[in-house]
Amino acid sequence: MNPISCSARNAILSCFVALTLLASSTFAAPAQKAAGDDPDAKEIAAYSLSMDGIRHLAAATSELKEWEQKNPDALKGMDGDELKNAGSITEQAKIFDSKFPQGTAILKKNGFPTREYLISLYAFVQAAMVVALKKAGQAPSVDNLAGVVNPTNIDLVEKNWEEVQKLNVSLELPAATQ
Repeated sequence: MNPISCSARNAILSCFVALTLLASSTFAAPAQKAAGDDPDAKEIAAYSLSMDGIRHLAAATSELKEWEQKNPDALKGMDGDELKNAGSITEQAKIFDSKFPQGTAILKKNGFPTREYLISLYAFVQAAMVVALKKAGQAPSVDNLAGVVNPTNIDLVEKNWEEVQKLNVSLELPAATQ
């Protein structure tokens, strides 16, 4: 295994920002609370991914990005602090649904209510980051992952790493060296 470059590693760690305004604000909220106190973090840690779900997630994210590029003014009405301060993923999903019905329609077309999309996205990114770090020889301590990342998701992503790498293009996650 070749370690990934420093810039790729930094990109992995900052991929939360690269996804979408919605997703990046979602990631900030769970990080502010300890997983033991945060029902959203508990739900994310318990969420079970499937490859079919990851494929739908990639398709939905890609379509959201296309919509955002075609409608650059669409997100101007979104106050980043509004989502960041929403307090829960449920509240963030409600804000997104009310302000961006076109985005909500894209998610529904791909089989996701907004809240489930956010939970799924967060669970996937966590697992993908752990696998990328493992492949770089920088695996996080298992103790640090307990109750934070579903080990089944890590196994799924690791076993399907080649396909996940291809899907990373639509999610705009950096590819790690295998």
